[in-house]
Amino acid sequence: MRTYEAARNRTMMCIQESFWELYITQEKRRVTVEDVCRNAGITRSTFYYYYNDISDVLDSIKQKQMDLIRDLFETSNNESRDFQSFIPRFQELFVENERYLTPLVMEYRDPEFSMRYRSYIEDRMFNDLRINVEEPSTQIAETLSVIVSGLVHMFLNCLASHIITLEDADNLSNGMINTGLRWILKEKYGVNIGFRRMAD
Repeated sequence: MRTYEAARNRTMMCIQESFWELYITQEKRRVTVEDVCRNAGITRSTFYYYYNDISDVLDSIKQKQMDLIRDLFETSNNESRDFQSFIPRFQELFVENERYLTPLVMEYRDPEFSMRYRSYIEDRMFNDLRINVEEPSTQIAETLSVIVSGLVHMFLNCLASHIITLEDADNLSNGMINTGLRWILKEKYGVNIGFRRMAD
């Protein structure tokens, strides 16, 4: 059984890798099952044994990336997130999957997936900041959404650019929150950020 599972996983990975090679190089022409089979050196019947169609292959790649980011958050203590250990793990996950995440999330090759991936991180960060609003309103909700979205965008751009380290981005976000944002959000909007520091 284990031998069968290993062979099955190898074949599925072969199909995914074949598809991905074509997906990132063929910008104007849609990848076809025939293209993938030729590139992978398999028959159409083998392809259809594992996948229903081409979009099924891309969906499996996207699902894997969502599962990885979810697992990263779920295996961290979300009651008191230890960002000193979380940030290197986030960086490691991105580096290991950069060939998928850069085109899909950073270059918007798949806008719907990019928004879903970013929104998931934003929602988790929003919870981690332990934001408490005295008088909720649409304006406050939108303001907070912009702030958290900006932080996530900064983190992802740091990872993709390889210029600013994720640790530096964390320090910058900590400085922005604790030096200015915490005060202005409290005084002007009645918003309390319960998380004191993202990394010590």
